[in-house]
Amino acid sequence: MGLGDRSSPDIRLHYLDNIRSVIIVFVVLFHAILPYSGSCPWWYVIDPQSIGWAILFMLFLEPILMPILFFISGLLIRPSYERQGPARFMGVKVRRLLVPFLLCTFLFSPIMPFVRHRLRSADSGTDPQGFWAFWLEFLRSGSELYAGLPYLSEDLVVNQYWFLMLLFVFCSGFLLYRQLRSEGALERPEPRGAGPPSLRMMLLLLLRFGLVIALAYALACTLIDGNYWVTVGSLLQIQPAKVPIYLGFFLAGIHVERQGWLPRLLDLGRPALWLAASAAMTVLYFVAVLTSISAEDPSPSLVLASRVLRILLLLSVTLWSLTFFHHRLNRSTPLWREISASSYDIYLIHMVPQVLLQWLALSWPVPASLKFAGVSALTLLVSYLVSLFLVRRSTAGTVLGLALLFIVMCFVFR
Repeated sequence: MGLGDRSSPDIRLHYLDNIRSVIIVFVVLFHAILPYSGSCPWWYVIDPQSIGWAILFMLFLEPILMPILFFISGLLIRPSYERQGPARFMGVKVRRLLVPFLLCTFLFSPIMPFVRHRLRSADSGTDPQGFWAFWLEFLRSGSELYAGLPYLSEDLVVNQYWFLMLLFVFCSGFLLYRQLRSEGALERPEPRGAGPPSLRMMLLLLLRFGLVIALAYALACTLIDGNYWVTVGSLLQIQPAKVPIYLGFFLAGIHVERQGWLPRLLDLGRPALWLAASAAMTVLYFVAVLTSISAEDPSPSLVLASRVLRILLLLSVTLWSLTFFHHRLNRSTPLWREISASSYDIYLIHMVPQVLLQWLALSWPVPASLKFAGVSALTLLVSYLVSLFLVRRSTAGTVLGLALLFIVMCFVFR
């Protein structure tokens, strides 16, 4: 089951739906604050005003949002496969992940770098390209390999659709594994019903898992900077050093569900305990990262500590999310159902209206914090309305809407 799967209500795990919905709201907030951070010259709109606490907001959200989504996808993938069978399972992944990835990448996402192109042309006093010419150049860049740091590059093209492609690859790998196993090439005994591990053993397993992921991430960072984006045009976008985290949490979700350990995780301490642990890890992580950034030549031990603390922060927030939402928000009210039904569409849609609103907000005579709040709220509202009145009503209408938007852009910006 992927980020946007919509199964029948009787098999929904409402607290997982609610966690995903909240994470997607924070993804929108994360992208909304980038123009005001002063640390992302590649972002499509750069506001001369800045928000002092933006860097702390970004430092907290960046390590935790996407790995939790991969973990939830791992939790749900085997039941989805068992329920649908291999052919339908793959068909759903193609329809829900690959098709939106291709449509949005070619027709929707070029609008964001085009906005950056218009702004730069205005600043330099040169004539900007029309959207059609820019789009053709955008397509031609599809074979170009690019690597860069987000706080140094001014030409990086990244959108949220990288998650869809990486999740599709993970799901395809899971399907291949199951097919090989069913043919006897990977025979393994089914897990025995020995019951969940003890509380002490579960805590040790979590600590071991965290250290393994942290060391894998640290090793990857010795090969390529952890913040590096590697892109092939607009099609493949990935931060290679973070793949061990994403894959590790995806596989952890599969393993936890297959072993029947989820109830033990949900009872592994009160939400307040994990909230306190998350707060402590946040402070330690901030100290380690900010000290590394300010140091001219940070010591290897300090860099390693920051990477280990990153994973421990991620683990503690994951456990807080699971326990809190299971204990307090494991229900489906009309409001939560509506948010959940639109969350995947909001994820797909939000960056284009958000960048356009950030462009418009350049002229707002208000402080940067109010611009951030206004852009965030309007982005969520616009994305929700598009989901409600277009995407959820008609797939064909959605594709037609994308095509019409593309045509309008070509005629308006000639």
